Amino acid sequence: MWSAEWDGDYVVGGDGNLRLTPSFRLKEFRGADGKVRVHRELVSTLQLLRDRFGRPLSVKRTEPGGEAVVISADAPAELRTAAAALRDRGLFASVDDQPDGVRVTLPDKSKRGPLTLEQGLETAFSVTAGFETAGDMFQQITGNFDRAGLSFGPAQVNFKSGTLVPLFRKFEAADEPALRACFTDPDDHADWQRIVKASVEDQIAWATSISTGRGNHDVVAPWKGYFQAVGRVPLFREVMVESILRDYGGRVARAINALHAMRPDITIDHLRCVCALYDLVVQQGSLDKALSQIQQRVKAEQPSDQFALVRIAVEERGKAASEEWRADAVSRRVGILMGLPFTVQDRQRANIQFYMLRDLRISNVDRLVAGDIASELGRVRKAVAAGDTLLA
Repeated sequence: MWSAEWDGDYVVGGDGNLRLTPSFRLKEFRGADGKVRVHRELVSTLQLLRDRFGRPLSVKRTEPGGEAVVISADAPAELRTAAAALRDRGLFASVDDQPDGVRVTLPDKSKRGPLTLEQGLETAFSVTAGFETAGDMFQQITGNFDRAGLSFGPAQVNFKSGTLVPLFRKFEAADEPALRACFTDPDDHADWQRIVKASVEDQIAWATSISTGRGNHDVVAPWKGYFQAVGRVPLFREVMVESILRDYGGRVARAINALHAMRPDITIDHLRCVCALYDLVVQQGSLDKALSQIQQRVKAEQPSDQFALVRIAVEERGKAASEEWRADAVSRRVGILMGLPFTVQDRQRANIQFYMLRDLRISNVDRLVAGDIASELGRVRKAVAAGDTLLA
């Protein structure tokens, strides 16, 4: 369970070893008196600074209000330059030299954001990949633990949903020799060619035959290695990012349109709302199985804003999942909406990418809804595939 204690948007206590972001633990923000109070947006921005800076930095002290810190690093001039770049983009309000480091402050809420559409797409992609994968998300291959057959990559595309084979068709079209080279045994490559042409039932049966480990979560050699080799090809990583965002971005657009039809007066453009719907369509496909229940609740409850509207949608679609996955689905999506872990029954789903769920709107969501995101996809594809970011 998540062990941070919150006062609104401020972390005010909890397990000191808890990672609030990939680079920062809660204890780094404690004062000399042992107390902690730090705004989540400041912690998130420090992680973005760490990503841009490209080397370790330390928190010297957090000011009592929780919206300013003094940080230091082995290369102070470079740190100040990196922090100033984030200030120029509006992520910090000020950057000032101190005797023991660099002081950075958080802008007032009214002066933050919005994110660009490409930044929103990167965030949604990364937060959901944090649920679906561990380690290198492009090399993640999972056996038939959930009756979906093999699941591969950042969005765990699989045989059952019909998303795995089209992805490999795109790899083949992009660079067939590179794909073939991922298979060290030509006979295995021939077997794979046969499998991608088989029925879904036969594909899942084959996936079961090569699944291993506890609950069939793992995949036997050499097949695991083949998929991991595919995930190391830079071009294929780019193809994965673009294919996933194009497919699931279209599904998010349909979900937003369905909700807008119920409440034309409510615009869905907040980062957390879009990320919650993206996570839903990756794991559950669409709102369709719960559309009537969503409509009934919207009519009865008359949600006042986009958060209330999207929460109805994710809760009702979560309840329509198989019983074993219901609590998991609702915990994931409501947690994304809240920006912090949410417990359902005994399930609490969160991941290290939650720091990305900033309290900001996304500009140009209408382009996503209209399916006009080609220019954004090109930039996100290259950045994410290369392990870079457009956020800092």
